[in-house]
Amino acid sequence: MSAIAKTVLERVYPLLGVRSQNAVISTYGYLYRHRRLGGEFPQLVSEFAARDRWPTERMCAYVEAQLRGMVAHAWNHVPYYRRAWASAGMDSAAIGGLRLEDLPLLPIVPKADLRCAPDSFLAGGELRWHVPLLESTSGSTGEPVTVTSTAALQRAYLAAREARSFRWAGASLLLRKATIGGRAVVPRADSPGPFDRHNRAEQQCYLSAFHISPRNASAYVNALRRHGARVLTGYASSYFSLARMMLAQGLTLGYQPDALVLCADKLTAEMKAVISEAFRARPYEEYGSVENAALATECEYGSLHAHPDFGIVEIVDPEGRPVPPGQDGRIVCTSLLNRVQPLIRYDVGDIGRWSAAPCDCGRDHLPVIEEIVGRVEDIVTGPDGREIVRLCSLQGVPRVLASQVVQHRADAITVRVIAAEGFGTAEEKMIRDILGARRLGDVQIDIERVTELEKTAAGKVRRVIRRIAGEPPVTEAA
Repeated sequence: MSAIAKTVLERVYPLLGVRSQNAVISTYGYLYRHRRLGGEFPQLVSEFAARDRWPTERMCAYVEAQLRGMVAHAWNHVPYYRRAWASAGMDSAAIGGLRLEDLPLLPIVPKADLRCAPDSFLAGGELRWHVPLLESTSGSTGEPVTVTSTAALQRAYLAAREARSFRWAGASLLLRKATIGGRAVVPRADSPGPFDRHNRAEQQCYLSAFHISPRNASAYVNALRRHGARVLTGYASSYFSLARMMLAQGLTLGYQPDALVLCADKLTAEMKAVISEAFRARPYEEYGSVENAALATECEYGSLHAHPDFGIVEIVDPEGRPVPPGQDGRIVCTSLLNRVQPLIRYDVGDIGRWSAAPCDCGRDHLPVIEEIVGRVEDIVTGPDGREIVRLCSLQGVPRVLASQVVQHRADAITVRVIAAEGFGTAEEKMIRDILGARRLGDVQIDIERVTELEKTAAGKVRRVIRRIAGEPPVTEAA
């Protein structure tokens, strides 16, 4: 589907009735299913599954060979890396002989570099044989980035998740599923429902992340019950909010799903306990990003394993040097899959910590991340009691470089914006429409232009900050 056709559909979608919206979503679903789950997808799943139990030495040799090939490819074909590495004193001989332990010799790529000049990361000639797929997102830090991939890459990304995330959870991407995510499938904030839409092509019930409230909780539960989803996916915080409301109101699904595979927010012990009790199924954590530079998933013993054959994860100090287990550091990732837009030592903007203890599952070749620090986002509470996560997504608003929402009252928020030249009343109107009419409803929205966004002690930009009088402040680990 062309970009123009997609834009037209997105504009028409809010004007359609529920049945027509389901038809549009299902049409997208048929296209996406073929693109993402067709072709070599089964073979890729088998390959990731085969490496699941490799000995450490074999995995290290495999990853090093893949890394050496990716680095040589980037040196020869990607303008950004040729300039950056040459400035750091690297030459063809050093690049050709790079080993895993030499990776810290390469400079770290700040997210701002990708955000400001995504085309400089494209490999010349690589797209000659592929149709580029572009995705723009605000990411976990509120800073929009544009990522380029292909259908083949998307199949590889999903194959890794199927083999190492869903199958570890005893589920599958191919099963009947329900998702709570960031797509505005219910376009109006004041919608009386229903709050679910259906993608028949992928047997998927898609639930709005923007209408979860005590008043609407039973509608969400009824939608899940009707659909009978075996695996629940999407935002951890949204399921946590719904789970608390289910327990408070005595609501149950009436059946037991296979598992919940949840992402976007850190899945804390409290969240796991509440979600398990409400849904009668175990939640599993999944860590990644839209850039698909790294993947970490939870095994049957509860450990979060990084997958170096997907992308190499480093946890480093401010100078880019590896930190020992138990010490917090910035997460830097090197994708081993995306040769179209290689990301090598890319700073994803998260803080993490390696575990010093091996996992009882025996997958010693898949290192354990003890904790992802700073990925819990505050929830914005609407005037009607709705709890909304990942509110601050302003992709599509021109001249917005980064943004952050501060909630002062149930009916008042401030949107902090780092803006490019030319930002004005038209962009402010778009922000008020997106966050007000389409998300929160009748609230006061103040827009404040700033030069930087507030950070936590860990140096993390929280997209949403709650500072409501009488409530204890929400903090993150330093």
